[in-house]
Amino acid sequence: MLKLLWSTFKWIGIVLLLLSLLGWVFMHFAPQFGAKPTKESLKRISVSPNQRNGKFQNRVETTVDTRKKGESMDIHLYLFPPRNKNPDDAIPSQRFDISDFNAGDFVWFGHSTVLLRTNQLTVLTDPIFNRASPIPIGGKPFAMTEDPNINDIPDVDVVIISHDHYDHLDSKAMSELASRTAMFLVPLGVQSHLERWGVPSEKIIELDWYEAHTVKNTEFTLTPTRHFSGRGLTNRNTTLWGAWVIKNPQQSIYFSGDSGYFDEFKKVGEQYGPFDIAFIENGAYDKGWSEIHMMPEQSVQAAIDLKAELFFPIHWGKFDLAKHPWTEPIERAIVAANKKELPVVAPLVGQIFTTESPPFEPWWR
Repeated sequence: MLKLLWSTFKWIGIVLLLLSLLGWVFMHFAPQFGAKPTKESLKRISVSPNQRNGKFQNRVETTVDTRKKGESMDIHLYLFPPRNKNPDDAIPSQRFDISDFNAGDFVWFGHSTVLLRTNQLTVLTDPIFNRASPIPIGGKPFAMTEDPNINDIPDVDVVIISHDHYDHLDSKAMSELASRTAMFLVPLGVQSHLERWGVPSEKIIELDWYEAHTVKNTEFTLTPTRHFSGRGLTNRNTTLWGAWVIKNPQQSIYFSGDSGYFDEFKKVGEQYGPFDIAFIENGAYDKGWSEIHMMPEQSVQAAIDLKAELFFPIHWGKFDLAKHPWTEPIERAIVAANKKELPVVAPLVGQIFTTESPPFEPWWR
């Protein structure tokens, strides 16, 4: 009997060891996990005022996990979501038609992906057209009547990346955009990810907080957010995160990436505002990570701090990334914005619009 138990435990141990080894090999060699910062990046990172011992730091004390001791993650809500947590049917959307896309136009492809044409530049933010996951489990986009297709978009002058999390940096999309994009603007340390996915190094420019790069009279400035980074188990905060200010004589645009609420929004508003439109994270929030993602009411306040004329709630309506019902972010944001008399922009996914005629289409109802 003891011999049988020992043999069983031995084989269980061997299987677990092999699974661990396979997991290690997969995480180190599968391209979707990205790569370590290049030597050139590490030199710049080492002198950045925003890092300590090679790890980037938020400007205010920030805790990623704010759950109370013993508080559950409620994994069952992801595995067995209640009816109102995700859409019951394909959500309404429009097919993007490039022939209707002109100067001053915007189009939202869900979550944090926005295509815009400003000052003769075509700009794409945080392009994600596939799963928000490195493995074929979880992170699947919601079904839409017209699924956004990366092949429908035009060649891009500038792609801007806010940080390297999977719901903002899509390795497959980067590979497909590598030959169709003139320039990629990314936070410090992110260049190596793109290079691994086939983007030539000469197309990539890395920036630190409050550094700027100008393309055809349009200035792109990376500004601080309150968040974190990392695509693996051991590389948290080895790359920078941030928001983007896009300014030219015709338009002033703010794109938030991900962030918890903090006073830096006021500083950015005073230094770069007012903004014609601000695309602000508004979704995938939870009290368990309340310092790295904003509640809808905080997103509205951030837009006010930024001196935004129009508030566009992003980071919702495409993925199941939190415990709240899928329409809660936009409904709470509308209530909060109405109280502050802040105009809300809410088009369908794929719908082309301008700031002169900002749409409000409550398609989720």
